[in-house]
Amino acid sequence: MAKYKDQLIKLQFLVIFLIPLTPHIKITNFLQLDDLPVVIFLILFFVNIYIKNIQKFYFKEVTPLIIFILYISIQNIILNNSIIFSENSRYIFYLFLIISILNLKDLLLLENSFNFLMIGLSLFSILLFFLEIDLGVDSYEYWKIGFNQNEWIFTNGRMNGFQAGGPNAFGGLITILTIYCSSSNSSNLRYFYIFIGILGCFFTYSRAALIVLVFFLLFNTIFKKDYKGILVILIPLLISLNFGIIERFTSETETQGVEDRIQMQQTSITDISSRGLYQNLFGYGHGNFGIVRNEIKPISEFSDDVRPTGPHNSFIFLLLDYGVFGFLIFLSIFITPFLYFLKNLKFNIINQEYLFIGAFVGLSLTGDFIQNHSISVLFFLILGKLFSRIVNKE
Repeated sequence: MAKYKDQLIKLQFLVIFLIPLTPHIKITNFLQLDDLPVVIFLILFFVNIYIKNIQKFYFKEVTPLIIFILYISIQNIILNNSIIFSENSRYIFYLFLIISILNLKDLLLLENSFNFLMIGLSLFSILLFFLEIDLGVDSYEYWKIGFNQNEWIFTNGRMNGFQAGGPNAFGGLITILTIYCSSSNSSNLRYFYIFIGILGCFFTYSRAALIVLVFFLLFNTIFKKDYKGILVILIPLLISLNFGIIERFTSETETQGVEDRIQMQQTSITDISSRGLYQNLFGYGHGNFGIVRNEIKPISEFSDDVRPTGPHNSFIFLLLDYGVFGFLIFLSIFITPFLYFLKNLKFNIINQEYLFIGAFVGLSLTGDFIQNHSISVLFFLILGKLFSRIVNKE
């Protein structure tokens, strides 16, 4: 019986790593394909509570997250007359995820799963780029999974994964996985991760992801005085010269995308500064607005031929959605890990969890990564792992 109990808790976590690998494809009016790993996880969560694999709920550690869930739920009742919606459901799932990790005895399972996911996604990007294979579109019908024979003005051949958010999100996903895996393994394996991670990220042609990846890899390598590692970083960058890396960063058509993002962030900041006190404190509510260049307004007011997005900055997005109150409550979730970081600064500055979080925050300044469930689930997984270290005084 004990053997089966161990297998069930392991299975619950293995399901998590299916989320970035499951495309957003409609199954029914109420269910998407990428909802299935979440549903399976929740079933296993309650089964593991019943068989006492999960016995403690660690309310001290998760109280800020519970308060945030209550806040956004009450806000949604007031603004949208609905108790359950996608965002509070998502954060309830993250709450259960963190509680599960705090009850997990063997964290090695997570390490191996991260390694396999990183290798798989990087090789997927590299191989399908050269083979020019696409696997069709998901329910968003915008980016193809795999190779994108681009119909727009931007780079042709951008690689996209199974997650939502397109090539920029895929590049960000490979970035945080590469930083995490390469900072915790032996030298030879670490060099392999760096090499395929940089190439896999590059073929998404995501500038922000590549910059963040190279910055954190160089930071970690130089801090450890691993000068051979610097050479390993340079080799895939030199290879990428043959595939348009210079043009991606310098050509006029390519920089238009950067200008659009800056404009959307400026529009968002202008909107925040011009709003009344009530809206600044409590926000618009999730899903009640969209942004297209210099316009921010209810999504229903945009014409069908435009595609409203967020501000391409997760923190501005949180301010718009939930106001100053919600934003501060969200930040309070990270007070304990931040204080622990300062307490053990010399060790934590190159710790794999904190490097992951640093990269995720950097990416979130140029994209809506906190709002992207396919990626933020790994962020909260790492947060749970940090809480486990703190609780167990490791």
